[in-house]
Amino acid sequence: MIRHLVHVQRADQQLRNYVSRAHGVPIPQHNVREAVKLVLNDVSLRDGKRVENAERKARVAAEKGIDASVLKKDKFDESIDIAIETGLDPRKPNQSLRGSVRLPHGTGKKVRVAAFCNDEDQQAAARQAGASIVGGTDLIDDISKGAVLNFDRAVATPDMASSLGRVARILGPRGLLPAAKLGTINQDIAGVVSNQLSGLAHYRTDKKGDIHACLGKASFGEIKLLDNIRVFMQELNDEKPEGSKGDYLKQVYLTSTQGKGFKVTMPSIDPSSSFFMIDEVDEENLLSKT
Repeated sequence: MIRHLVHVQRADQQLRNYVSRAHGVPIPQHNVREAVKLVLNDVSLRDGKRVENAERKARVAAEKGIDASVLKKDKFDESIDIAIETGLDPRKPNQSLRGSVRLPHGTGKKVRVAAFCNDEDQQAAARQAGASIVGGTDLIDDISKGAVLNFDRAVATPDMASSLGRVARILGPRGLLPAAKLGTINQDIAGVVSNQLSGLAHYRTDKKGDIHACLGKASFGEIKLLDNIRVFMQELNDEKPEGSKGDYLKQVYLTSTQGKGFKVTMPSIDPSSSFFMIDEVDEENLLSKT
């Protein structure tokens, strides 16, 4: 009897999952459509708490005789972001990735654009197109002296390229240096400003080869976010560097501004896969036919 119990206990131990620091619990993975739903549900839970907090503050204000209209509104439309681990090593040649793509529904972010140009007519055109900051060598001088960078994107005319070299070490690490290959240096300064304001999503590999980008707002809803994800991932697939070796896209997470990340199954979000952007039911049907 004792031997039997010992054998049962040993068999039970063998069936248990071994969890430690080196062998942790696997992170759940979700189809891309399911991951978007989970992110939006996570946001809606926080929105509900914000509404409750706002109502509680209004009740407290009414009890104290304070006008509720002066209270700060708890309205916050969270951004939906994507984080991608790639197999690229930016330290090696032909393995860095940087560019921009126009999303079908934009990013939902208000972008401040700085336009570098000396010609007065071009400066007027840039302002009319919506540029927040416009200037030439005087603006470059201010930046070199430590002026606050109150802009999110920068564009310039070709004649300003040599002058921008003086502030390349300031603008470059922040991703604010205009570059011809990104389309941010162009003689048509008004057109470039309009492009930057029309919902371009910029991407670049960091030191570890990861890519982070904003793909919209929670208020967009599931359909629009999936459209943006499709276009963004297709862009990364089309712009795959020539020096890429091994797995190009390794891991993908979807998250919101204040939420946790949800890991996405690679076949459902990798454009090179036949399961790209299809739901779990269609995926099972496709697998059953193979």
